[in-house]
Amino acid sequence: MRWQFKGKAPASFKVLVTLFGINFAGQVVAFFAVPRSPIRPDAAHSYPIQFKGGAVYFVQPWLGKYSYYGFAAHFVLLALMFLIMWLHRDQVERVL
Repeated sequence: MRWQFKGKAPASFKVLVTLFGINFAGQVVAFFAVPRSPIRPDAAHSYPIQFKGGAVYFVQPWLGKYSYYGFAAHFVLLALMFLIMWLHRDQVERVL
């Protein structure tokens, strides 16, 4: 079972899906970039990130903040996609 728009999807929905995909790709790249970072802080790498049960890595502040806030942005983008589907619920149909 899935849901789809009867005609074309609204432009706002397409933009949100694109942003969701870009954010997901950025999160994957950030996740793989963290273990290549030093385990001791220095001038450029001052933001601590700890993997569950692992060592603490220090990354650049922008990467650490993106890693943290990008995860929350996933849920915001997902909620906005559901909101757009709800606002255009007369154009949405269920496909088996």
